[in-house]
Amino acid sequence: MTVNILIHIGPPKTGTSAIQFCLKNDRSRLTEAGFFYPEHTTDVNGISSGNLNSIFDTVGDERVLNDAKVVALLKFCSQSGFHTLLLSSEFFFERLTDIVELLPTARFIAYVRNPLDSFESLYNQSVKRHHHTKPIKKSIKLPRFYLAKLDKFIEQFSKDRFILRSYSSNAFAGGNIVADFYHILGVLPPDNITKQINPSYSFEALEFKRWLNQFCSAQIALKADKLLQAFSSDKQRFSLLNKETVERYKTQAYGYINDFCSKYDVFMSNALLEDIHSYSSKPYFEQKLSLVQFKMVANYLHECDPSLYRSICYSLYLVSYQRCFRSDFGQYITSTYKLSEVANKNMLKSIITNLINKLIGRRVDEHTVLSTIASDDLVRLRVKLQIDNNISDVDLLRELAVLAENNDDIGLAYRLMSRAMLLRPNGPLIKSKLKYYEQRIENEKRLN
Repeated sequence: MTVNILIHIGPPKTGTSAIQFCLKNDRSRLTEAGFFYPEHTTDVNGISSGNLNSIFDTVGDERVLNDAKVVALLKFCSQSGFHTLLLSSEFFFERLTDIVELLPTARFIAYVRNPLDSFESLYNQSVKRHHHTKPIKKSIKLPRFYLAKLDKFIEQFSKDRFILRSYSSNAFAGGNIVADFYHILGVLPPDNITKQINPSYSFEALEFKRWLNQFCSAQIALKADKLLQAFSSDKQRFSLLNKETVERYKTQAYGYINDFCSKYDVFMSNALLEDIHSYSSKPYFEQKLSLVQFKMVANYLHECDPSLYRSICYSLYLVSYQRCFRSDFGQYITSTYKLSEVANKNMLKSIITNLINKLIGRRVDEHTVLSTIASDDLVRLRVKLQIDNNISDVDLLRELAVLAENNDDIGLAYRLMSRAMLLRPNGPLIKSKLKYYEQRIENEKRLN
C-alpha cells in the first residue's frame, strides 16, 4: 500500500502550537480517518517540538535525520492500513532540504503570515522563551523572515509540493487556525476548540520578563512564563512600533505578500492582502516600565507563587554586583525578603557549575555536572587557585568564597560560604563572613 506523506512545517509564529496540541489530543479520530499522527510530548504551556523526534535523532549538539525511523514509520502505516503519514514540526522548516532528499514524494503544508505581524510576534517570542533582553530593533526595511526562505524552497522543490494557506482570521476555513488545518485534511475538526496555546503577553508582562531575563535561570523563566501569560491588564493590545514605522512596514509587507501570492497559489490570498491593506496600528508603548507597572506584575507573581518570587529574589542577591540588582526594580524585589530568608541550602551542583564556568572559562551543562565533579576540571580548579588536594572541601569552599569576595561577587561569595557552613556549622570565620556578606548586600540596597 502506498502511503502519502504530509508534513506541516509551520513556519514559526503561524499557530503551530495550537495545531499540534489539537492533533495530539485527536489522534483516535485521525486514526479512524486514515491519518497516522505520531505521539509526542508537550511542556507545561502545551507547547512542543511536535514530531521532531519521530524522524530526527540528537547527536551531540546536532539534529540528524534518521533514515531508519522514517522507513519504520512508513512500514507501520502501510501494515496498519493508514493512507497518510502526518507530521508536524517547525524544526522541519529549517531542515527541509534534508527531508526532501529522503522523502521525494512528501508534500508540505505552510502558512503565509503578514511579515509586519511576524516582526513583532517573533520579537515577543524571543523575550518570552529565549532570554532576550534587548529592545526591539527597528530597521528601515521590514525583514521578510520566513517568507523569503519559503519562496526559495518553493522555487527549488516545485510549487506542486506545497500546500500554502493564508494565516489570517478572515481567511481561515472555519474561522480559526485549527479548523483551517483540518480543512486541508478533509476531516471535520473537533467540536471543542477552546484551549489557547502560547497566549500573548500584556505589555507589562513582556517588559517584566525582559528585565527578568538578565539574571534568571531557565527553570525560573519557565515558571514565570506560565504565570505571565495569565497576567492581564488594559495593555493587552499593544505595539512596540510607532505609527510612522508601522506605516512604512505596512507598505513593504503588502508588497512582499502581493509578490509572493502572484507567484504561488495561496488559499484565500485576497483576504490576507485585504488584512494588510486595512491594518491599523495597535496602541504604541515605549519599552520602558514605570515602577508602578513593575510593582503590579511583581505583586501578582508574589501572590500567585511565593516560592517563585523567593527564587527571583534569591537570584537577584546572587548578582548583587550587577545593575539589575541596584535598580529600583531590583531593590523592590529584594525589599520583601532578606538574603538569609531565601538562600538555598542545597546547592553544591550549581556551585560547582558556576565555579567551572567562571574560573576555567568553559560552559558546563548542569545536567552533566555530577560527572564533571570527578573530572579533570575540578583538578584544574585546585591548580588554578593553587590549593592542594589535601585541603578539605570546606576549606576549598571558604577560600573560593574569599576569592569571589575579592572580585566583588558578594552574591557568589555568600553562596559558597553558606555551603561551607553546612559542612562546618560552628566555624567562627565562616559565621562572621556570612554576616559580613549579608551586611554588604543590605548596605548596597540602602545606598541605592
